[in-house]
Amino acid sequence: MSENTAADRLRTALTDASFEHRVRTVVHRWYTCYETERKNLAHHGELLTPGFVLHRAPESGLPDVAGRQAYLDGLPHAYPGQANAHHLRGIELTPADDTTVKAVVTHDFETRGPSLDGAAVIRYDFELVRDATEWLPRITTFTEQVVSRHEAPFTEAYGENRVRAFLHYWLSLLEQPAADAEPLRELIADDLEMTLSDGRVLRTFEEVSAWYAGARDLVDVSIHHVHDLTVTPGADRTHDLTMEFAWQGIAKSGRPMTARTRHAWTLTETDERYLRLSRFHVTALAPFAPVTAEEALAHFQAARRPA
Repeated sequence: MSENTAADRLRTALTDASFEHRVRTVVHRWYTCYETERKNLAHHGELLTPGFVLHRAPESGLPDVAGRQAYLDGLPHAYPGQANAHHLRGIELTPADDTTVKAVVTHDFETRGPSLDGAAVIRYDFELVRDATEWLPRITTFTEQVVSRHEAPFTEAYGENRVRAFLHYWLSLLEQPAADAEPLRELIADDLEMTLSDGRVLRTFEEVSAWYAGARDLVDVSIHHVHDLTVTPGADRTHDLTMEFAWQGIAKSGRPMTARTRHAWTLTETDERYLRLSRFHVTALAPFAPVTAEEALAHFQAARRPA
């Protein structure tokens, strides 16, 4: 394989994998709407196109819904008192055309309450539209089907899905940087303490903005593979995270790079669109180092497994 061919394949692989973070953000935000009665319909509606169509599972006995507003109007009255949990199994993405992506999402679903108690493996088929003016894709059609039913204890998932929505959104903003750091503003807490691998500690949005600009000037595109994610409930509505990132990227110079880091974060719940980052500590396990495109592709394939 020529170096140029390998470089092209690497860039495509990194770009596609980074876009998956955006889709995962949408999926985990979708889940959380059904896992709390404190629904924010404005935030949920952001995930949908105006012409959104919902095709319900035939077993539900419920009609399909056409139109975003018609769908949102029905949510406040759906299944009062019911507790739901979604545990993602996998996502497969297939481009349909330049603006549309098809996603097959499977998860374990558990529910308990006055309407139903049970567990099942559920499949969602999404069509998502990519708009160059918006960071996240929007769902235009949604089809639900029950793959199988089984017995399983109810395991609460709201907190972890909130964490994962934050995590994938944060990573998407780092891997294909936005024009400026403004999207990060709603993600950081007022009492931020962000310790970088070189020992610097960032505490303000202005400091984070400068760090983000520096990263944007150095890296063209990259991907973080999340390994060994552990989420632990903390005090005062916080979540403590530990994880490792297997990282591959292409520098602005065109040189492929790899690295591996260990992270410890604390995220705080504020009932906003996303959690907020209050503590961040990163340790370099393998330093950022130049490699060949073939080596970066091999690193990418070895690291590509779900969190």
